Amino acid sequence: MSSHVASARQAAVVAAFTALAVASDFALAEIPNVKLVDPIVFSVAFVFGLEVGVYVGVLSELVWGVLSPYGFGGYIIPFLVGGEVLYALAGWAASRVWKGDGAAVSARNLYIGAVLALCAFLWDVETNAGSALVAFWPSVTLDRLVATEVVGIPFMVAHELGDLVTGAVVAPLIIFYATRLWPGSLSRK
Repeated sequence: MSSHVASARQAAVVAAFTALAVASDFALAEIPNVKLVDPIVFSVAFVFGLEVGVYVGVLSELVWGVLSPYGFGGYIIPFLVGGEVLYALAGWAASRVWKGDGAAVSARNLYIGAVLALCAFLWDVETNAGSALVAFWPSVTLDRLVATEVVGIPFMVAHELGDLVTGAVVAPLIIFYATRLWPGSLSRK
């Protein structure tokens, strides 16, 4: 495959999955901290490689941070983007551990859900810390940082449970069907 065709294909994959992630964020906006962008980014990195996964994660969070029905993300947007890169890294790493595309339903689904729940926890801790930095700068203290983390616990629980479920159900389906729609797409880049 020529490099022009490969880059056009990569751009199409990034555009399609970014649109799917953003559209699903809007569709699920009424359910706080439950989004499909996380399993989408994980799955894209699993199937198409780290670079494509990072592109989808970064673009999805940039669009969501600017156009979210909750309001403009402002200074927190870099933390949202950084958090989404965690999912791309996890998807890429998982593709190295779990070789092949596998079945749509298997015991691996629970592992994928658990990985996404762990990513959600790390994403939440990181974005809550970012929120504390933005809210309290330049007088950030450990007490304020911990208080911000504690206030975020209800949202964290919803996010982690949501990612556990969507990671166990949605991510394996995306991986299963993406490898069939784009044969040879499992990338080890």
